[in-house]
Parts: sequence; C-alpha cells; structure tokens
Amino acid sequence: MNQLIHCRFVAVLKQVEEHDVQLRLFHEVERAGLPLFKERIRKKLVMPRVYFDALLQAGVFVLESGGPLYQPEQTECGVGFDIHALGRKVQFDICLHAELHQLWQDVRYRIEDVVLDQDVFESYTYRLRAISRYLYLGREDNVFRAVAREENQEIEFKLDFQNSKEKILKSVVAFANSNNGNLYLGISDDKRIVGINHEIARYGSEDRYLLAVTSLLHARIYPLLSPFPEVRILTANGRKIVHLYVPVGTAMYSVLDTIGGGQQRRRVAVKQNNQSVWVDDPYVIAELYIKRRIGPHTASTLGLL
Repeated sequence: MNQLIHCRFVAVLKQVEEHDVQLRLFHEVERAGLPLFKERIRKKLVMPRVYFDALLQAGVFVLESGGPLYQPEQTECGVGFDIHALGRKVQFDICLHAELHQLWQDVRYRIEDVVLDQDVFESYTYRLRAISRYLYLGREDNVFRAVAREENQEIEFKLDFQNSKEKILKSVVAFANSNNGNLYLGISDDKRIVGINHEIARYGSEDRYLLAVTSLLHARIYPLLSPFPEVRILTANGRKIVHLYVPVGTAMYSVLDTIGGGQQRRRVAVKQNNQSVWVDDPYVIAELYIKRRIGPHTASTLGLL
C-alpha cells in the first residue's frame, strides 16, 4: 500500500442550529503516487456542535468551502474508537464525550460503522489521542457483509434451527471458548440466504422461535454461558435470518450429551483453523482450562504448560 501522506474528514454544512449542525460527511485520503481518494461517509449527519467544533479544532474535520459561514468555538472532547473488526480495514464507531475519563461509561455521541484503512485509523488514533476498546471486536450483524465473507474464525452459517441443533451447540461453545463470533441461521453452506420463515411459522411467532433457540442453549451448554449470546431475528431479501452474537466467555464451556444408560458426558469445542472442532483429549482440555483461568504466560511461568 502506498505511503499515507494525509487524511481528513470533509464536512459539507447544510444547516446550523444553536446546538447542532446538519452536514454531509466525506473522507479524503492522499497517498504517494496516487490521485486523491474521496468517498462519502454519511449522506446526512446531525451532530452536536460541541463535538463538531472539537474535531474541527483538532484538524481531523475540515469545512468544504462554499457552505454557510461557520465559526467554531474553542473546545475539546474525549474521543474513543469502539472497534468491531481489525485487519487491512478497521471497522469502528467514533465515540465522543466532553470528558475522556467518562467516555465508556456514557457515550454521548457516536458515528457508527466507519471503515478505514489500518494506517488511516492509526493516524486518527494518534492525532485525536483516542482510546480504543474491543467490546464488539468480531461482531458482524450485517447479513450481506457476512455472506460476502467466507466462514472463518468469527462467522459461521447454518441452514436452519430444527435440523442443525447439534451443530449450533458445537459452534456456540467453540465461539464462547475461543473468540467472539457470529452464527447465522437461515444461510446455506454455499452462502445463499434461504431464511427460516417456515420454522417461525411452525412455532407460531418470532418470540416462541427465539425462546426455542435460547432454551436449547440453556439446557445443553454447561456451565451457563456468561455473557449470554445475543439472539435476534434480522430480515434480508424479505427472508428472516437469526443472528447469534456469541461473546467469548469467562469459563470453559461444554455441550451436554446423553449417552447409553441415561448418562451424560460433556464435550468441549473450540475454534481452530476457521472451524469449530471437538477437543476430547483430557490433557488438551486441562491445558485450555489453565490458559483460560490464569493466562498462558502465568501458566508457563509456573511450569503448568
């Protein structure tokens, strides 16, 4: 990638009120040997003036000439980046608060779902002295973006609920034991959006359907998932899709299976090479448990690994 020379957000003011501004927001990137790249970030954005002025003062926002005359006030604010995805592109929310130390307790304003090149993101981190958090790292609740990607460490697809219960349990436990992940129901292996409308009709309502999904997780996963997955119904191309967002958990989770004689066994699953896999070796399970409880560095220092 060509060397980054400069980047900035360009605001086209449409209306100025006492406390807010209405604008269109663009982003410009200048790289060595390449023409200026400009893209639209928001067609319409209403933003509190206190934060708009602060970003103008920081030189991250600039006003495009030709709009209404505007004189920003001298002000500062705390800036944080709520990161959703990392890679060559970084997907994040720009979060603002008058006081940096209160930012994550009470985000006052948010520009959602900004996607920038990694070096551009790093430039804004330094220039704004922004703090970052990774609470939603790996979360992908846009069906079309998810389908555009292959199944990977953070995304899996299942055709339905009724015929995929064991696979769903395996995937949910693997995400909870490894990393934040997204499980979609109603998408085929070849990434066609087929929907689960017929299953919802069978259960009688969306609420009953979601209750069946969460009840399965409650009944068959030990211990109880914490934090518990978010389960929602989305609509794509007129078809209903279930999205389960599974945060990485705080314990070692397993699926409860019933075997001969009414006895139960527990099976641990993890994410490995972009797949959910069973781990049956007790020594490997013990190693994973130790890493989860005290961390790999401490475990190695104590000679436990």
